[in-house]
Amino acid sequence: MTARSRTRTFLFGAAAAALLAPIALVAAMASPASAAPGKPHEVYMYKVEKHVDLSGEFPDQNLHEHVYCNPGDIALDGMWRVDHVDQANPPDTYGDERDVSVLASYGDDIDRTKWHFRMTNFADGDAQIKLFATCIRGTVEQAYGHTHEVRVTGRGDQQHNGLLASPNVQSFAWDNACPDDSYAVTPGFNVTSSEFGKRVRIVRSYPSAANFQGWRWAFVVSDPVDITVYLRCLRTTTGSGGSGPHAHQLPMAWRPTGQGGYFSNLNVVGTQERRVNCDDGANGNRYQDYKAMVGAFWINDPSHVWFLGMDPRPKQRAYKFWWDGGGDSGIYLDALCVRARTGKQIAPVP
Repeated sequence: MTARSRTRTFLFGAAAAALLAPIALVAAMASPASAAPGKPHEVYMYKVEKHVDLSGEFPDQNLHEHVYCNPGDIALDGMWRVDHVDQANPPDTYGDERDVSVLASYGDDIDRTKWHFRMTNFADGDAQIKLFATCIRGTVEQAYGHTHEVRVTGRGDQQHNGLLASPNVQSFAWDNACPDDSYAVTPGFNVTSSEFGKRVRIVRSYPSAANFQGWRWAFVVSDPVDITVYLRCLRTTTGSGGSGPHAHQLPMAWRPTGQGGYFSNLNVVGTQERRVNCDDGANGNRYQDYKAMVGAFWINDPSHVWFLGMDPRPKQRAYKFWWDGGGDSGIYLDALCVRARTGKQIAPVP
């Protein structure tokens, strides 16, 4: 297995319920963001990515990799995208992108810059995979002689043991995991019953309840497994600083439509992409300076639709699916978008 790392940076922005169908770097001493009213600070975010070539032969068919944000920063989401599985000599070569089993994608409990990945390639051909993380700087822009901390809670873990192999979906929720002044971020999972060799397929990863303070996961498993899921909480206000001292609002919203998300039917047999933008949907002009930091998806019919990953882009998430042409091809998509500048000054919030 070989890996190539690359970091893409950009100015990234001070940016459902259980459904029945359910960055360009800026110097630390930047000038004040005078275009906005009040005394806002810029909020810096960026993505990191790594390319991995994963063999179809044992023992190099297994992947255990990490991606890292810059020191002092915070990984808000980690994701992958299965780009291709070689089919050099069909029909002698078995398998395709659907045969890459993702066993772990989660943030580290101690090092907030670090995101873990584990995968097994059950196809015969080599697989080409991208690994990503979206990162937020640990402090906002230093301006007006001071800065503020971006506040993210410690990681919470929830275990689900003894999930049985079944064609049915194994689902569970962690509702109200976060306090009222925060949103759930860093949704992760880890098949803890085995390092490799299990066939596990995530089919839903979506915020729970109208307040977006929890999460829901669902998996199709081909072997009995134990799965641990993880969350952190991103506070909607910064830490205190400056005169007063004072804090700032950190505006964020689930877009394009909040609870329920964006619905689409897949219409091409095989792989296809669907995208959501922070400024899509109602009142989209109000979200021009918001950036997509955490992605969510919900597959209606996991027996006919496979999730192959997603690509984080400055204002957009691009989701990749495989549809076999049968059943219900409906999917729901959503993204937590964070504004590119802080809001107004407020009294510190504990």
